[in-house]
Amino acid sequence: MNAIFPTVLKRLYRKEPISSFLIVVGAVDAVLGGVNEIGTLMILGLLTSGVAIGYRWWCIQQSETIADRKSKQLYLTPSSNQTPLPNLDRRRHPPL
Repeated sequence: MNAIFPTVLKRLYRKEPISSFLIVVGAVDAVLGGVNEIGTLMILGLLTSGVAIGYRWWCIQQSETIADRKSKQLYLTPSSNQTPLPNLDRRRHPPL
């Protein structure tokens, strides 16, 4: 578990650094508020983490819908594969 946990955290943090940072800050605030019995700090930390998780979820949903909307873009038509390309021979035209 010790080898898997840091790699998973690194992968998640690199994917969404802003929301990951906000989740960490909110979790630290919530823990400090809970340990020191400061209710407002704990609530602020929980709200910050919740907003960051919601933001990450929203970003994932947006990227999935954008990927679904993209269609394949063909640069050449299927009939263009059947027509031969012109020969470009430089020996025919002397330089000017």
